[in-house]
Amino acid sequence: MSRVIVIGGGLAGMAAAVSLEAAGAIVTLLESRRALGGRAGSFEDPQGGEELDNCQHVLLGCCTNLIDFYRRLGVSSLIRFERTVYFRDGSGRRHDLWGVEGWPAPIHLGPSLAGFEALTWGERISFSRAMLAMMNLGHAGRDTLAEVSFGQWLDDHHQSASLIKKFYDPILISALNEESRRASARYAIQVFQDAMLANADGYLVGLPNCPLGQLYEKIPCRDVRLGTRVSGLRFNDHRATGVELQGGEILEADAIVLATNYHSAMRWIPPELASADSRFGSLDKLESVPILGVHLRFDRPIMTESHAALIEGPLQWLFRKDAEGRVLHGVISAAREWVNVPKEECLRQFVKQIHSLFPAALQANLVRSQIVIEKRATFSPVPGVDRWRPSQIPPPGGVHNLFLAGDYTRTGWPATMEGAVRSGYLATEAVAESLGLKQIEFLVKDLPVQWPARVFGLKPLPHRMEL
Repeated sequence: MSRVIVIGGGLAGMAAAVSLEAAGAIVTLLESRRALGGRAGSFEDPQGGEELDNCQHVLLGCCTNLIDFYRRLGVSSLIRFERTVYFRDGSGRRHDLWGVEGWPAPIHLGPSLAGFEALTWGERISFSRAMLAMMNLGHAGRDTLAEVSFGQWLDDHHQSASLIKKFYDPILISALNEESRRASARYAIQVFQDAMLANADGYLVGLPNCPLGQLYEKIPCRDVRLGTRVSGLRFNDHRATGVELQGGEILEADAIVLATNYHSAMRWIPPELASADSRFGSLDKLESVPILGVHLRFDRPIMTESHAALIEGPLQWLFRKDAEGRVLHGVISAAREWVNVPKEECLRQFVKQIHSLFPAALQANLVRSQIVIEKRATFSPVPGVDRWRPSQIPPPGGVHNLFLAGDYTRTGWPATMEGAVRSGYLATEAVAESLGLKQIEFLVKDLPVQWPARVFGLKPLPHRMEL
């Protein structure tokens, strides 16, 4: 039987390990931390001893491979899907976006958009025209916009600054971890096509009922080694032969899946091999973007709904983390300007914002807080970024049996949990073909495009697209 080592226990590495086991390989999953999950994991709060998420992670109904991965872990019942997205404006007024159950896309969202009073009637009409344009583009048309900024596309389609602030930004900044106007039009339009326009289940919001780390406690992989650091890879000519652990132990392998972030991936490959492997030539051109998460515990209930998309900042999304609404988690994506702000100033602004949103918060006292900034959370999906994203598969002249997994690789998706799982499945399919394992197609199809969307021009995307 073939032995495969997967380095990195984030979503990409776990997806690769679980699917490789299903393909018949003997898998060893190595993770330097004491818990699985990576950026989508949890940690123990040193103040209260609670298990806290690094940052709130949300999945949508269109994340078909992530949903499949949770099914493989046996934790689907721990994900709660909601049919309403709760927006709040700067005055705390709530505006709900919901789909009519049983109606196909995109008409399922029509009634709630018609009554979405955060937008003026003119903005609602303008937004509807933009959605029609996105459907008319189809999948092939959006791919032609890979080199165009979404800001340019918005200007070309007469989307006002106030409309962008009130609707596009709350959705896209969190989905892409980038400012709406800076992002590639290809990926921005993909968010709307997949989540809102193609299938009525695409926009459903999935929230874990537990800390993220608990989702990975029973991963179906026989050899998972936590707290295990790799000191280097071993090579023979253009082939990886194994992994050397700190302490000197050598693990031999028929193939290696490198599922670390792209900064670490570059460090593992000797310069002479990296120069011959085109996957490593442009990784330094990817730009990292930070995400800020803040855990806030108050002395009394504040928030009743499960989440809120915030039209006014600084926090962009807020999540209720307990049954009573005392514990909240706020998120700022594309948080470049917050990296060096003192913690006390951050908390002052966050609490002030919460006071303005929820009347119950005015009498509440902040009992405990924790700010987590992931400085290298994701790569920036700027126009043209795909030319720098590597394939999972070794190129001719590259390291023959070294495969890559990570949301930064070519998945057809931006840097999301869905993209990470897709990369792991794609790496497994390539490893299986290379080693003669079971030929299983792990990549799950997208949600089908429903008939009204097809009428408006949105055609189904080929399942095995060229990446």
